[in-house]
Amino acid sequence: MQRWFALVTEHPATADVAIASRGAAAIVPPRAVRERRIVRGNARMSPTDQLQVYNGAYLARLLEVLQGDYGALQHALGEDAFRALLVKFLAAHPSRHPNLNQLGAPLPAFVTRQRTLPQRAFLAELATLERAVAEAFDAPEFGAVTQDEMAAVPPAQWGKARLRLNPSVRLFAFRHPVDQYYQAWKEERPIAVPKRAPNWLCVYRKDDRVWRQRLAKPAHAVLQALAAGHPLGEAIERAAGAEQVGEWFQGFARDGLFTKIELRRGRSRAAR
Repeated sequence: MQRWFALVTEHPATADVAIASRGAAAIVPPRAVRERRIVRGNARMSPTDQLQVYNGAYLARLLEVLQGDYGALQHALGEDAFRALLVKFLAAHPSRHPNLNQLGAPLPAFVTRQRTLPQRAFLAELATLERAVAEAFDAPEFGAVTQDEMAAVPPAQWGKARLRLNPSVRLFAFRHPVDQYYQAWKEERPIAVPKRAPNWLCVYRKDDRVWRQRLAKPAHAVLQALAAGHPLGEAIERAAGAEQVGEWFQGFARDGLFTKIELRRGRSRAAR
């Protein structure tokens, strides 16, 4: 009975349609509902009218959660197309986690698989960015390495030092300028879907706010190498002689991107 009621309340159409759907009808014949053997009804409302009070409410709540996480994607698709996409998504990925923050995690990959979706590649990257913002906000707490801790590292050891990035950091090499679209959406400025252009982005949390920093390709390469565990010297080599490396590194440190400095021979300096 619980499973039947869940199927009726989760169904995207009306209660009449939900009762007659294949899944619900396999558990409770629609005739049994109409004959008031399952839901009694009353003088004012039929059984289906009573079920209609609940029908769609569960789906509406889940749609509300996803709209909160993917507002820019909704803007790009339009409300009707976005709702249709989410109904299809929830059918394939029903809520199974007690934390609703996890509900939309599979959506970027789901968008990627929708081959009939116009501008699918752009929309998938836009969804990826919005998911990264949500993940950065919910990432575990951390303490950033301080300037004093960095100053205490012997200059001769910096080349071999490994820097651990804070758990909120997300690095991306996008094919479309989705951050420009996202910023325009946040500022409620009109913007068309931008043309394809490679760009690099870092998403991270600082002072309980999520920030998005557009990067030059060499700067992205440095951070990506550090995230992979390479020593600082090797990471800097990825910048291919860019003169701004020192400036980038200082900016990364000020933004709290590092939580630990690991030196040779097992010694480390970690934020407390």
